[in-house]
Amino acid sequence: MLNPKFTLRTQVALLFGGLVGLVAGGLSLWLAEGLAEQALRDQGTTLQTLATSTAVVFSEGLHERQREIELLADDPPPGAGLTPQHWQPALDRLQRSRTHYSWIGLADHQGQVLAASGGLLVGQNVASRPWFQAALSQPFTGDVHAAKMLTTLLAPSATGEPLRFLDFAAPIRDPAGGTIAVLGVHASWDWATEVINSLRSDALYQQGVRVFVLDRAGKVIHRPRDATADEAPPRPLPRGLAQVWRWSDGKRYLSASTPVPAREITGDLGWTVVTRQPLARAAQGAEQARRQALLAGALAALLGLLLAGWLAGRFSRPLQRMAEAARRVEAGQQGVQIPEEHHSLEVEQLSSALRGMQQALLGREAELEQRVQLRTAELEQAHAELSQANAVLSAMALNDALTGLPNRRAADARLEMEFQRHRRNGQALALGLIDIDRFKSVNDRYGHAGGDEVLQRVARVLAAAVRRTDFLARFGGEEFLVLMPETPQEGARQLAERLRQAVEDSEGPPVKVTLSLGLCYGAQMHASVAAALQAADEALYAAKQGGRNRVEQAPPGQQP
Repeated sequence: MLNPKFTLRTQVALLFGGLVGLVAGGLSLWLAEGLAEQALRDQGTTLQTLATSTAVVFSEGLHERQREIELLADDPPPGAGLTPQHWQPALDRLQRSRTHYSWIGLADHQGQVLAASGGLLVGQNVASRPWFQAALSQPFTGDVHAAKMLTTLLAPSATGEPLRFLDFAAPIRDPAGGTIAVLGVHASWDWATEVINSLRSDALYQQGVRVFVLDRAGKVIHRPRDATADEAPPRPLPRGLAQVWRWSDGKRYLSASTPVPAREITGDLGWTVVTRQPLARAAQGAEQARRQALLAGALAALLGLLLAGWLAGRFSRPLQRMAEAARRVEAGQQGVQIPEEHHSLEVEQLSSALRGMQQALLGREAELEQRVQLRTAELEQAHAELSQANAVLSAMALNDALTGLPNRRAADARLEMEFQRHRRNGQALALGLIDIDRFKSVNDRYGHAGGDEVLQRVARVLAAAVRRTDFLARFGGEEFLVLMPETPQEGARQLAERLRQAVEDSEGPPVKVTLSLGLCYGAQMHASVAAALQAADEALYAAKQGGRNRVEQAPPGQQP
């Protein structure tokens, strides 16, 4: 309690000044800590986002390169076989299109290099190399390793470091499925540096943000050029959101980590992307926000004290009312307004200042709420876009990309549904398997592009000829499937002949083709979908044996 001997001016000045100082100081401390924490969280989010983006780009890059090698192995140059002169141009073109492909080679099943980009290692044996041994049985993605046989044959790394490679390899198989050769690629590890530099801005680099890549065992396989060889994050690696770690050099860094997701098992290298920033640099924004908030609080407190000393002697009652309102605001009561006082210019100014401070706090609160709402809307939009993308992917998964018809997966589902439905209600069901006659000769003569054109034309003709109630799908290769629900035996036979005739009458580049059709009627009486397909397949075989360009029905012993 204040000494009653003090004057009213002194008592009011001390009371009001103390109140203003307490409110301003408390709010400034709270605001300073809140802003500092938010600034540090924002910086952590930046590091986490950079780590996640880098991990995703690594994942997509590994998948793309492995898939490219697999596609080339599955679809070699026309007529290439294992002849080096057919493979050499294709390998050279691929290397020119991929700047990070340091070496691309074709080795036979004994490891002898038959063809390679630039002719490097041709005639040498790579049977002892892990990538060759692994790719004899399945596609292979190999982790970062130092160059062995190519060390003296290739130009030094652009970073000045020893040459290091990633391995991508895939088997080349004969028609029986046996491995006859291996296609391998050594991709320069400089690729990782370019990915990181493309995602991390120069501004982040100037702020001390660095990116490390760890292998499955936690060993650093990529570090910044300004990092020492023994710098490494703590082990085991902390998980979760960005946090402060103490690294092997004894210093503290704001750090974040994200594992590189694997698109397939063979491409899972177990990498982890780690981003870091020296804690002092990361906290600069937080410290600046804290200083500004404390300075603002100190200025507000000083202003309150000066105003209190100036006005207290003459306006004790208005000050008491304003102090009471300020205490209610401090207590967190909603809807409280600092009263407007007009007894003198000084009191009016103090009242206005306090009201302005209150409105500023309310404005900041409203701004924060608006930011939350905006972020919520962005998340909802992202969710909607993701849902739309998933819907597109689902549709793509059920349709053949070449012909636009439903694919084998969709056909299997429709077969099962129709089979069960017609077994329940006993209604008629006919199943036809269609195969383009001598399609292999079309591919051999006109190439895969010509074969694709024939497939597309046949698909269009068949789709135009079937009824709206029928189901037509590409069943694999040059084979199609047609389901004819609620169709009696004679009707199914007529439709099958119509399909055959429509294809025979169709004209179009590059060559006219015919088809054979195996018909199975009464599929509901078979023990399973597989049995119905087997009956239709045997009828198709009979059509082929009977001279092609004809319709055959399953033998009576296989009918219901």
